[in-house]
Amino acid sequence: MLIFTSLNTNIMRKLILSMNASLDGYIEGKNGDMSWMQPDDDDTWDDLFGMLKDSVDLFLLGRCMWAEYRNYWKRALAEPEKFSYHEVAYAKLAEITPHIVFSKTLKESGWGNTTINNGDLVTEITKLKAAAGKDIQIVGGADFAAALLDSGLVDEIRVLLNPAIVAGGKSFFHQLKTATH
Repeated sequence: MLIFTSLNTNIMRKLILSMNASLDGYIEGKNGDMSWMQPDDDDTWDDLFGMLKDSVDLFLLGRCMWAEYRNYWKRALAEPEKFSYHEVAYAKLAEITPHIVFSKTLKESGWGNTTINNGDLVTEITKLKAAAGKDIQIVGGADFAAALLDSGLVDEIRVLLNPAIVAGGKSFFHQLKTATH
């Protein structure tokens, strides 16, 4: 089940946070377990991917998630037979879509479509939202996404609610400092 909530409707370019969550609010199970997530071969994935490729032209990530994200999708491009059809489709989209990684320590991205931004997060995101283009997708990680949500800059939250109770692991919403409606 895909749940949308728009937080701000008076903007030109939306900043969108998309995430998977279990029924009990976890984004990752104990010891990093992700086996509870729905397989990517259902209609929900097709709908979500269709919206993503049609409406987004920039992906944002924090440093902590960047290396794992980059390596996973580069591997999907190099060895497509080891990945699902949808994973390869996303990898192809990720390869051609610009990414910005926010980091004070990274110097090189290791992927040609990616730049590193070490500026003030709120200032830089505000500039990106004001620039021409399609919507902007927050890919993650959790701390980066939470900082953006707490800043009030997120315009829409898309939660892919998985029919699972994880009973522990990494929660996302408990770490927020600001109520959001």
